[in-house]
Amino acid sequence: MSDIPLDPPTRSLRGRVAIVTGAGAAGEGIGNGRAITILLADDGCNVIGLDINLEWVQKTADMANAKPGRGTVIAAQGDVTKAADCETAVNLALEKFGRLDILVNNVGISGAPGTAVEVDMEQFAKGLEINVSSMVQMTKYAVPAMARNEGDVKGSIINMGSVAGLKGGTPHLLYPTSKGAVVNMTRAMAAHHARDGIRVNCVCPGVSSSLATQAPKSTLISCNRCYTRQ
Repeated sequence: MSDIPLDPPTRSLRGRVAIVTGAGAAGEGIGNGRAITILLADDGCNVIGLDINLEWVQKTADMANAKPGRGTVIAAQGDVTKAADCETAVNLALEKFGRLDILVNNVGISGAPGTAVEVDMEQFAKGLEINVSSMVQMTKYAVPAMARNEGDVKGSIINMGSVAGLKGGTPHLLYPTSKGAVVNMTRAMAAHHARDGIRVNCVCPGVSSSLATQAPKSTLISCNRCYTRQ
């Protein structure tokens, strides 16, 4: 009992470093990635905001950095389906801040429409690459960086799932299939990396109000090609 500290561990993120994928959003909109990035910075965390659209993620960084006392947000352009870009993002966190504590795998698209009978299989495969494989690829490079940290808890990885991945019930096959894969992938990752002191959890939100969900169908198709977030 004498080894148990009397003071609880701090809940502050000051001095911690995160990577948030899909951290951009169109214009003044607040999508999941932008909101996560700003809230992490507001808690003192330094953040690498990663997005395929540099203009969008730079806007996120500007919004986060506008308030004094927050952690620093650095905008970075990258395609999380490319291993080199994932590795570069992790190296950027180490170069700029000297460590990596948090990875938020937020990138996801609604992707190919249709049932198993209707779906375009090439688009289906691309959707799985973006929604599932990209999270594996980011984790591949993040875990060794987190393992360098001192203490029992060395890092935390959060994979963005969806209620659709738990319940299904959507009119298209790809999205609930990929998000269901994220849920079970997270369970496997949590078991694999617990011995390294790295937590892996999955967040499964429902539909949120954003420019993406309010946009006309033609806009959503265009956004999906840019690997934007829903």
